Amino acid sequence: MPRILLAEDDEIMRISVYDRLNRNEWQVDEAVDGLMAMNFCEKHQYNLIISDIRMPGLDGLSLLQHVHTQSPETDVIIMTAYGSVDNAIDCLRKGAADYILKPFDLDDLIIRVNRLLEAQALKTKCEILEENCRRESGRKLFGDSPPMQRVYTLIEQVAPTKATILVTGESGTGKELAARSIHDASDRQNQPFVSLNCAAIPDGLMESQLFGHERGAFTGADQKRKGKFELADKGTLLLDELGDLPGPLQAKLLRVLQESQFERVGGSKSISVDVRILACTSKDLQKEVEAGRFRQDLLYRLQVIPLKMPPLREHKEDIEILCNIFLQEFNSLHGKSVAITSEAIDCLKGYDFPGNARELRNLMERASVLCRGPEITPADLPTDLRQLSKPDDIGFNLSDNMAIAEQNCLKRALSQSNGNRTRTAKLLGISRKNLWEKLKNYNIQ
Repeated sequence: MPRILLAEDDEIMRISVYDRLNRNEWQVDEAVDGLMAMNFCEKHQYNLIISDIRMPGLDGLSLLQHVHTQSPETDVIIMTAYGSVDNAIDCLRKGAADYILKPFDLDDLIIRVNRLLEAQALKTKCEILEENCRRESGRKLFGDSPPMQRVYTLIEQVAPTKATILVTGESGTGKELAARSIHDASDRQNQPFVSLNCAAIPDGLMESQLFGHERGAFTGADQKRKGKFELADKGTLLLDELGDLPGPLQAKLLRVLQESQFERVGGSKSISVDVRILACTSKDLQKEVEAGRFRQDLLYRLQVIPLKMPPLREHKEDIEILCNIFLQEFNSLHGKSVAITSEAIDCLKGYDFPGNARELRNLMERASVLCRGPEITPADLPTDLRQLSKPDDIGFNLSDNMAIAEQNCLKRALSQSNGNRTRTAKLLGISRKNLWEKLKNYNIQ
């Protein structure tokens, strides 16, 4: 609900305007002079201020200057009974959004207010447009297997609700795509979908990213900035890799989930939002709780409805359809028309894909670019996947068989040393640099 402040010292005018504004779905506060209006501005965040230009204590232009400095996203309409062209130009030059001469038609005022509020809503949508445009358009969940059908069924059930959902699963299983599907199937589908990767933001900047900051809140904060919660108002906020959220912010997030209110960094005003929270993590949050790194009460609050994305090794029957979807995408991107043979599909189905669908997608891009014919064959796949096809496909090619043996040896040594590269190199009797080059060559993580 938009919040409007009316500042007018004339009681009859104030009552008339207040009553007319109150007929709309707006929250309206009224101040009898400029000083009272400024005090209101210190306590609340307003979408719009309608102010008389001549008031005791603090005039409308001084109030305009204060609001323009402290809350530049707030629009101000100046009212005056002593109007002239010069006065109007002066008000607009100093930052007023509009100027109206008394006496005026109240319906005309409502039209102006509606126009400004609609422009604000459009501006907010534009602020998240760049972020949304970075996302790969048209990406969504695919697969006909029973595990994916269970995912679709749960999404269909929970999407129309306001319930908080925790999406879990291994890296690359499509957790963010599931969250996007929930948003697209909800009644908020035409509202913002805002995502924040908690693992990608330094701890010192995370609070500002979530809740925004006031001008001067810290070094470099030269202007007020909205956080992800404000940008996602009326829509959906996805907290990706939530398990990496710093401990102090977990308490603040819990408060926002409970009260739907927060303050910007360096601010004291409570800002109310209507946001549907979705969270994703590849970590076992219960183990994080037991280790003291995650709050138990926050986990309860987030895991109202759990949604676990299946790893690709549990629905390998979807590999063929995923390959064709990915190839269609990369053919369009690279101007090619590459297909994939059934023999290559068999190779892929024999692999467990620790990187899940994301690893398969990267593999398809590489194969589609490097294959020399119109189809991807086992020969176009990495050497460690060729061994998963029929023996005749590898035959007696010495180079391929030696490469496969070398990769298997590297993987066993890595497993023996629990992934420690220094110990792995020592086990293999090679230098750490040589080990790094081999791992990179074979694309071993």
